[in-house]
Amino acid sequence: MRRLAHLIYIGFQLAKMHITSYVASIVSSVLWFSIMFIPTVLFSGLGVQALLALAPGVYAMAVAMSAMWVSTEFLRWNVYHGLTDLFRECGLNVFHYLLSNSIVDVIFTGFASYFLSIAIASAYLKISITAALPQNPIYIALATLLAIPVYLLMGALIGYLMTSTNISGVWVNIIQILTTFGTVVPPKIFPNPWIALANPATIVAELFRAGYGINNLPLTQLLTLTPLFTAIFIVVSSWIGLLCERRIARYGMEYRY
Repeated sequence: MRRLAHLIYIGFQLAKMHITSYVASIVSSVLWFSIMFIPTVLFSGLGVQALLALAPGVYAMAVAMSAMWVSTEFLRWNVYHGLTDLFRECGLNVFHYLLSNSIVDVIFTGFASYFLSIAIASAYLKISITAALPQNPIYIALATLLAIPVYLLMGALIGYLMTSTNISGVWVNIIQILTTFGTVVPPKIFPNPWIALANPATIVAELFRAGYGINNLPLTQLLTLTPLFTAIFIVVSSWIGLLCERRIARYGMEYRY
């Protein structure tokens, strides 16, 4: 617990240094929402229904995307300032770096993106913002808790791709686009909605939708899967973090080329 508290403290200190990055991440998530929300309203004629279906996914998508860029920060941007080596010398790998940033991103970036999205959509539809708020906070709390292991897993996966392949920021952007499916774009677009769980952030979006009572996947199964996915995501992300560290230890900074 002491080490966890120390990591969270580091995360808050890092957040002070990256305010512009957080703003950019929030704006990016809101733009993605707008790109999907406005055409949906125009072509379907559904206003509030479209908002309630799409807005919960913004939270899950924002969390997943933030994790990818935090992982990129550790394995690319911090390298040139010697910060990655500094963290590693202190026994902190990409998993720990993600964990230190998770609270800020899950609470601040995720909810800031969500609230800004529903504020803009409500103004566009000329309705009260309270009409776009969920009715059951319990499921929102569950979604928030699950968002932390999802954040760790998504960031760790990007970290492993970066240390084991010649992946670039362009490919990270492509993967970010794919995270919109199952989050902002609901699982019901698939022939079988369960396919959307290929995106780990989907279950967060669906729990968030459960707060509105419009989840696509059955609530009983969602609640059953939540503790299972929480354990699996944490274990797998920690393991991937060790794989990244072993590769860096073997190849040094040459893993970047």
